[in-house]
Amino acid sequence: MVIVSEVLEDVNMNWNLMTDDAITQEERNVLGDFVCNSSRITQGKVVREFEQAWSEWLGCKYSVFVNSGSSANLVIARALSGNKFQTRWVSQACTWSTAVSPIMQFSNLQLCDVDLTNFGPDLDNLEHIFKTQRPNYLLLTHLLGFPALSDELLDLCSKYKVKLVEDCCESHGAEFKGKKVGTHGIASSFSFYYGHHMTTIEGGMICTDDEDLYHEMLLLRSHGLLRELPKEEQEKRKCDRVDPLFTFLRDGFNVRNTDLHAKLGLMQLPHLDKSIAHRNNNFYTFMENIDYNLYRTDFKVTGCSNFAFPIFTLRDNLQQIKDKLKEIGVEYRPCIAGNLYEHPFMNSVNQLRFDKNANEIHNNCIYVGNHKDVSPEMVKVLCDELNAL
Repeated sequence: MVIVSEVLEDVNMNWNLMTDDAITQEERNVLGDFVCNSSRITQGKVVREFEQAWSEWLGCKYSVFVNSGSSANLVIARALSGNKFQTRWVSQACTWSTAVSPIMQFSNLQLCDVDLTNFGPDLDNLEHIFKTQRPNYLLLTHLLGFPALSDELLDLCSKYKVKLVEDCCESHGAEFKGKKVGTHGIASSFSFYYGHHMTTIEGGMICTDDEDLYHEMLLLRSHGLLRELPKEEQEKRKCDRVDPLFTFLRDGFNVRNTDLHAKLGLMQLPHLDKSIAHRNNNFYTFMENIDYNLYRTDFKVTGCSNFAFPIFTLRDNLQQIKDKLKEIGVEYRPCIAGNLYEHPFMNSVNQLRFDKNANEIHNNCIYVGNHKDVSPEMVKVLCDELNAL
């Protein structure tokens, strides 16, 4: 049997969590020319061009480019939370910290347990929370590229009048019933961090079909300034007591991105579908070759846009797996945050604890990066090494 280290040596690389070549030399050259020859680098017309291109690709009416996926979640949470701590949110006990941190800062948060087949909410637990706590919003995170939507989940939201917000930061292009994630709720967030499906180095996008919500997000992105709104909206909301150049309509942040980052986004976006196809081909190879007697493989893969391979052991040997991956030069990470309840920052949140399945992820699951430098041959050899443990 060929060992992974030999395969990696053949391609002259280690299996890193993310590719070292997420930005091509050609793209770097274009960015260099842009810096040298553009009179404006900060947010301007190129940002608007990227927002429009992204909206067309995703299938939404409005997009707002910000400096990270975390900032996208921050703006959404503030826009929807209204008066401080008057709204209630639910999210999964397994998600990223800055998906829920803005909720903690502006509203009331309750975590729910997770479904081990798609890392979305456990629907029985979710309905219990809907029924007993009557939340206003569900922040649904699509983890590792798995779409966490289902007819049952949407029916629960409808039944209990809970509005859906989608965090798609790891799941660009994932679909539910032929419609991309990020278009099923009232708002959604995406990340263009260096290791994600496409990159603007740092960056994120907020998406919605709600025009009023879109206007609030434009304000929140840039200091709450009137001049950030479309011209006709500025006329409606101007204040005669204040110069319109510096009129602050509401509280806000400065989470703008730049034309430079948007320029990169415009170059990367046309290649996104091809990147998703490559990632999914690798993922299906992983699923076909990993031993289902030793590792969980019963994931709901329909519509996925794989971000990383979940190595979810059915035995109590996670440390052995970590040691093997280190030995053969394969980088790994915990499965997102594992169980959020276990992290110190959650000590400040007064909530009921629902985390039986989240603990399974915390104790038995890690992930390995999937990107353009990973080949199906490498995946097969990785599976051989894991299956031999």
